[in-house]
Amino acid sequence: MKKELCFVLSIAALVTMTLGRPALAGPKKDFFSSSLHHTAEGMRRWYEAEDGFMALTGIPYDQLACKKCHAENCDVCHLEKTKTGAGYSLEMARKNETCYKCHTREMAAAKMDQKAGETDAHAQAGMTCADCHTPREIHGDGHFYTTMRDPAAKDAACVNCHARDSEDYPAIPDVPSHTVHKGRLDCNACHVRNTMTCYNCHFGEFARTGSKPKSFVGKIKDFLLLVKYKGKITSGNLQTLVSAQNKPFIVYAPYLTHSIMSQGRKCDDCHGTKAVETIASGKTHDMAEFRDGKPIFYKGVVPLEPNRLNWPFFKKTDGKWTPFEPDQKPLVQMGLFVEPLSQDELDRLNTKRTGEPLKGPKD
Repeated sequence: MKKELCFVLSIAALVTMTLGRPALAGPKKDFFSSSLHHTAEGMRRWYEAEDGFMALTGIPYDQLACKKCHAENCDVCHLEKTKTGAGYSLEMARKNETCYKCHTREMAAAKMDQKAGETDAHAQAGMTCADCHTPREIHGDGHFYTTMRDPAAKDAACVNCHARDSEDYPAIPDVPSHTVHKGRLDCNACHVRNTMTCYNCHFGEFARTGSKPKSFVGKIKDFLLLVKYKGKITSGNLQTLVSAQNKPFIVYAPYLTHSIMSQGRKCDDCHGTKAVETIASGKTHDMAEFRDGKPIFYKGVVPLEPNRLNWPFFKKTDGKWTPFEPDQKPLVQMGLFVEPLSQDELDRLNTKRTGEPLKGPKD
């Protein structure tokens, strides 16, 4: 198993020697050391949870070869090297390319959108990650958070800039879609174009090759997964994984793919679709089919009901990805503050809408 793991042994020693005078009091612990950027505790939490992927791998998070994305010090984001030397730079930390060194999924989504001519609305306006994400989010605030999905860990929010009476930024227009849902929908449900996922991460292939790109089937950005988070329907994501022994795993989470549309989707993009009709009726919706040697994914909006979504799993055969039927049902993790849509909400989606006001909750 040595090839599968990356044992990182870190030893920190601080020796204070004094000659003829009292020792000075040590500095208070800094905020950054408890930040999510430093601890990467969010990844540990979902992986080592009782229903996490470690239940299938048996390998502790600290021994994973892929555990590299945590900022040990300020250099990771602020160090700028020039011909004359090196120094700390705020400008370097504000560049998207600095964030992309670890946040590769966001980089992939941006490139895919650009190629498709569907560049994110904020990117079109020249904005960077640092325009929305605050120093507190990045450097920490002295509190220990176990996930960035913890509502207290984040500051970035649409309403920080967009309001009904906003003058500095585009105001929220007075249109039926902003009132008809009666506060049940988050902005992301209508304005996030689709979900970005690196599909079918195969633990055995990663252990064998040491290459992330070679360990998953592909970067998929064809559908939008609707989930519930903090009581509202919003955009979500999933990750399918396969252990070295071909045991399947699925994790669902609230997720903002940075692929924002200024114009929100239309009513019939969500209401009365093929996927909604199938799921609301209690049947299983197939999320992909295998054609011409590759998976073809469903395109459109899909509400989360984990027992009614069928995700295919793949393994490498003679160097090619091939679908297989696992010997056991996937271990499904519904963590990180995510909830599925209720049957009542599915029934509401399974109705053609033209902008008329919704009735109150059935209950």
